[in-house]
This record gives sequence, C-alpha cells and structure tokens, in this order.
Amino acid sequence: MSTGQQLEAFSTTFGLVASLAVHVTAFAYITSATAQYDFDFELALPAEVEFGLTGEMAMAADSAPPRATGFPDPRWAGNAAQDDDPEEIDAGVPLKDAGTDADTDADAGTDAATDAASFPVASRIPPGAQLALRVDLRRVRESPLGPDVTAFLRGVPDWQLLLDGSEIDPVADLDRLLVATPNLQRSRLVLAGRHRRGEGFARKSVKRLARSRGKSVRWQRRLGVPTATWHNLDQTRRTIALLSSEHFSISRQQDLERVLAMAQARELRDPKKEGLLAARGPDALLSMGPDEAISLEVEGVHRFVIGSIKHVPIRVRLAVRETGADEATVSVLATYESEELADQASVYWKKVATFYSQQLIMSLTGFGKTLRRMDFTPDENRIQVSFKLNADQIRFILSYAEGRLRGSSDAARTRTRATPTKKGP
Repeated sequence: MSTGQQLEAFSTTFGLVASLAVHVTAFAYITSATAQYDFDFELALPAEVEFGLTGEMAMAADSAPPRATGFPDPRWAGNAAQDDDPEEIDAGVPLKDAGTDADTDADAGTDAATDAASFPVASRIPPGAQLALRVDLRRVRESPLGPDVTAFLRGVPDWQLLLDGSEIDPVADLDRLLVATPNLQRSRLVLAGRHRRGEGFARKSVKRLARSRGKSVRWQRRLGVPTATWHNLDQTRRTIALLSSEHFSISRQQDLERVLAMAQARELRDPKKEGLLAARGPDALLSMGPDEAISLEVEGVHRFVIGSIKHVPIRVRLAVRETGADEATVSVLATYESEELADQASVYWKKVATFYSQQLIMSLTGFGKTLRRMDFTPDENRIQVSFKLNADQIRFILSYAEGRLRGSSDAARTRTRATPTKKGP
C-alpha cells in the first residue's frame, strides 16, 4: 500500500471514529440532560381549591384583625408613618375611621348586597392551598442582585396587570410584597403588601385606578376594615382592603375573609419552628425569616399531587438569604404529618438529589456539586435542607424563570389571538 493510500485510510478511519465519538457524546448529553427520576407521583394544579392554609383557619366573623402586641421588624420601626406610642400602634386597622373619598361608587348598592351574601357568619374556615411568594423589596433594592430580582418580578405579567393604572410600582413603592394563588389561575390571585409612602398612598392609588377606568370610588367597611372596589383590567371583580395605614390586600371579595384569617393563623404559629420573625396583625401575613430576601411557601402540597403522597410534605417553605457579596444561602423546611414520614422522606429525597447531581447538564451549570452536598436533616416531623449558591447560579435561575414566565405569557396571548371565530358561509 502506497503512502497516499495509507494516509487516506487513516484519514477515513479517524473521521469515522471522530464522528462516532461526537454522536455518542451528543447522545450521552441528551440522555443525561433529559433523564428523569422515576417518581411515584406527578404534580398537577387543582382546578377547584380555595385560597388558604393546610389546616383550618380560625376567624371571628365581622371582627377587626388582631392588634399588634409584639415587636415589629426593627428595619420598619423608624418609619415616619409608625406612631411612637405603643398604645396607638395598630397593625390591624386604623384606630380612627379614615373616612370616605368624596367620590361615590355607582354600584354601591350592589356592593352592599354582595357583602352580606359573600361573608356568611362562620368561626372556622376550611383548609385550602396556596403558592405564596414573599419578597422583602427593601432588601432587594439594596442588594447587588437587585436588578436581576427586579427584572424577574417585572416579568410576572399576571400580577402586574392587576396594578396597571394605579401607578403603583412594587419595587419602588413597597417594602414587602406577597403574591399568592391556590392554583396559578389569574382570577384567584391575591396581592398584599406594605408600602413605604404616606398614609394616603393606597387611597390615592385606588382613586387613580378608578379614574383611569372612568369609575368612581366608595369606601365601605367589610369585616372591620375599609374596602373599595379595585377596578383592575382583569375581568375578575376584586376588592382592596386597607389593613392598616401601611398595609393593604387586593383579592376577590370572597377571599378577603380568608386573607384576614390567614394573618391570624400565621400569627398563632410558632415563629421559631417556622423559621420566621415574630409578627402581629398584617405583618404576620407578610412575615419572613431573618435577613431573607425572597421566600416561597406551598401550603396544602398534597392537593398538588397525583399518586403516592408518602414522601410528599404537607407544607414546604423555601427561603433565600444573602450571606456574602456573591453568595446566597437557600434554606428549605418541609413539614410532614409525622416524625416517621419525615425520616423516610429524608432518605428518599437524598436519593433524588444524588440522581440529578450525576446528570451532565447539572455538572455543566455548576449545580451538580451543590446537589451532592445537600444534607437532608430530619428534625421531629420536619426536614431541613440548606445549601449555597453563587451569584452566577442565582442569575441563571432568575433568568430562566423570567424567560419561562414571559414565554408562558406570550403563548397565552398567541392562543387568544388564534382562537377561531364563527363566521357565516
């Protein structure tokens, strides 16, 4: 065989081997990237579920929320709107009726009738479910990751739609924000917050929103708090409730009682066990742990599961704290019905984490090592997990989440535009 023939044979062989290696690598990558753990359950959003907590919530009908008796978050203690006299501090409702706007609501009679029909006298509210995102916006504004978190928040189209016309900028105007829903349906969305502006800020926002819709405003007391129609762009009829001079909630009329009951229920929980700061009144509705910037709570997890619930907690809380200039610590607290179930689940979820830590895509994005280092520590009927992420990993997660949210919104608009209409022949 001549030298040229040898070179040609070598080249052909090398090309075949190289091609095979590339295809094998690509196949391994795709297989690894798409590999799924063999779970014995699947997640699903419940179509019919009410907003609320895992267990029953106590609520005294037609009574005001509880007054603040504990110490407020020290970062809020110096707010100008906060009264220095502890006897005058009321985290529930204003001590004096703030009065009504000069405007009147054209459908005030309908509101009064709906009020009587929507809030039956009851002392116990049945269990519900919720996905609740809480954000300490004051901390976010001061964080190096502030622009990334802000972009993520402004990429949530559903709740931004609720504020359009009110001139409320959540990032600039609020110190604490709650966005909650029992099933991700926009009609069930609940907003609550603590603003950083003057005492009349919420009322002025209501008036601006109403005027942008060509409506007027009438304030009424429901369940002990001042309320008014929130004329959002969405077709769902909502009510804004002023829980204090700084606190407000926006929800369907029939969800207001549940919002107030949830504040009372969270106030009664052991804050140390839940990893929260002690809070009273509306602050309990927005309560987070020390130094937390973002928290995500899932109540009634079993309602989101089809299949075996053996290793599924009844309540999960995930929180993010900045622990360095380019580092954040993520803490997860999963609550189970018994200590035995928590012990079994800690072993199960460690296997899941190990499985995904071995996937190529996780190694390439730097999450493989994080998953391998996770320690699922059972503590009575709870499992505690804590791990650290660097700034690049956090930005990756926020960017991915923002893209998914915007993509879902664009897809929904496309489906709406593409809906066929009936036409004649």
